[in-house]
Amino acid sequence: MKKFHSIKKLSEIDIRFLFLLGLLVFLPGFEVLKNLFAILFVLSWVVVAKKNKYWGGKWRVIDSIFLLWILADITVSLNAIITHQFSGSNFRDIIRFVLIAWVLSRTDFSKERLTQSSLLALVALIFTLGYGYYAGQGELKELYSVGHINHTGIFIVIAYSISLSLLFFNFNALEKYQKIILVLTTIILILTSIDTSSRAVFGLLVIITLLNFLYLVIKVKKFSLAVIVLGFVSCIGILLAYDPPEALEEIQGQKSFFDDSHRKQINNFSYYAFKSNPFLGVGFGNYSQITLDDIKPYVIADKGVFNLNLYSTASHAHNVFFNYLISGGLLIFSIFAWFWFYVVWIIIKLIIKRENDWIVLSSIGVVMVNLGIGFVNTTLHHEHAILSMYVLGLLIAQYRKNQLFRDLL
Repeated sequence: MKKFHSIKKLSEIDIRFLFLLGLLVFLPGFEVLKNLFAILFVLSWVVVAKKNKYWGGKWRVIDSIFLLWILADITVSLNAIITHQFSGSNFRDIIRFVLIAWVLSRTDFSKERLTQSSLLALVALIFTLGYGYYAGQGELKELYSVGHINHTGIFIVIAYSISLSLLFFNFNALEKYQKIILVLTTIILILTSIDTSSRAVFGLLVIITLLNFLYLVIKVKKFSLAVIVLGFVSCIGILLAYDPPEALEEIQGQKSFFDDSHRKQINNFSYYAFKSNPFLGVGFGNYSQITLDDIKPYVIADKGVFNLNLYSTASHAHNVFFNYLISGGLLIFSIFAWFWFYVVWIIIKLIIKRENDWIVLSSIGVVMVNLGIGFVNTTLHHEHAILSMYVLGLLIAQYRKNQLFRDLL
């Protein structure tokens, strides 16, 4: 009898959820295991969908966007190999994070499992940060799998958006230990994001905090919790004013947020790099293969003279919009823009429903981080792209559920 009960219990385990947990746990720190669980998560979804003969509902506009994004990614990679003799191997990054979002959007996990997976992702990040400080002898240099400190900062502030939204808008549904975990993770992520010394990350940290606070007061109308939060934010504000972090001092010393002469040179170079291959680009990961000689004819045709001091090459575009324009041309960029417009449209649709507010607020944070920091760094890239698509996949899944209910009426 016990054996039968164990077999029955084992059969009730959702293998997709286990692989998703594995992906989230290993995402910030273990490259090989992250990739392995990403593949297993997608494959397990296919197996379960085929077995149940249910693929997640009707085909909607977002499905067309995902499919076209993958097909366009393959097209520009083939073009990079055939036309430019560049590498086409970096097409895998886009396919990976698009598939994760697509699969999540067609998977109806329970509210409890969504909370559990997000909490586990946050706890895994905290432990990875702890190891990062240990390996850096008290200084956070990078998360092992995420890489450079700026990309680490982007990853942390996305996680902060998840943690804060869960704490604010799922508070009553949480167990006591979950509330304690979220309070601790939120505080730790505030401190570590500031410690990255990134101006863009610091700015988004403040904006995301204020946005969640205003939503709490205006829409949810939890005034008692709002007073506590206001007191907490005020204390942090006083501490920052007394001992301002490096990022805040740099912002205060700038005439404008985009006051960076080197980035202006890179942007100037990027503009003409795009003009040299406007339709299909040069393939992802090939930005560094473009030289000043490649853009020179286009600069002269436009300005009549080529001033070398106005342009600078780099390892990557330091701008998500130029990254997509240069790497995939107008073909990829149009799909990229369509995706974000559609995500914003979904957010507007769901924000009036008052269902899973924490997913909606986390998604707003993801949009702001990717498109805001995207002006000064290459966002929607590798690990922080996967974390972003985890959140947006949950958002789209909620939208599908609402659409299904509407169709049944």
